[in-house]
Amino acid sequence: MSENRVNEEFFADKQESSREPDNITDSMECCCSMEEECEQQCGCEKDSESEIERLKEKLKESEEKREEYLKMAQRLQADFENYKRRNRNTIAETWQKASAEVVEVFLPVLDNLDRAIDSIAEAGADESIQQGIELVRRQFLDTLEKLGVEEIEALGKSFDPNLHNAVGQVEAKEGQEENTVVMVHQKGYKMGDHVIRYSMVHVAR
Repeated sequence: MSENRVNEEFFADKQESSREPDNITDSMECCCSMEEECEQQCGCEKDSESEIERLKEKLKESEEKREEYLKMAQRLQADFENYKRRNRNTIAETWQKASAEVVEVFLPVLDNLDRAIDSIAEAGADESIQQGIELVRRQFLDTLEKLGVEEIEALGKSFDPNLHNAVGQVEAKEGQEENTVVMVHQKGYKMGDHVIRYSMVHVAR
């Protein structure tokens, strides 16, 4: 074998052996790159999961706040409705009280009209005068009726301390029951359940 051929083979082997480390390095670099990509991908997935969990928590908090605000609004609306109802009731009660006070002031006028009619009838005066006074009395009663005022029934009724004011007692006559109103001295009037003036009566005993 010639010296030149030996040298060529020697140098060829050297080149082959020198290329092997490059292949190993390339292989190692490829593996490292794949690991890095895997780690990056796993890290992204973890970040995405944590972001989703964070958004879910925020959504839950928002829903809880929404429910809280809704309940607050409902309570405010209920309180406002109660306020309006109380206000309406207060206005109605105030109006009824004021009307009752005004009516009470005019009741003596109605009493005098009743006395005038009785006196004219007893005196035998002109019938037209009596009719005129009765017409005024009727108009007075119609006005009271429009205001919700009505006369308290008393004569022949059982005595009711919530409606009648007993100023005396008399012996019950035949056919009369005890505790029955037998005489009315002054008529009473009421507006709804509110008594403007109690009936002044005598009661059988």
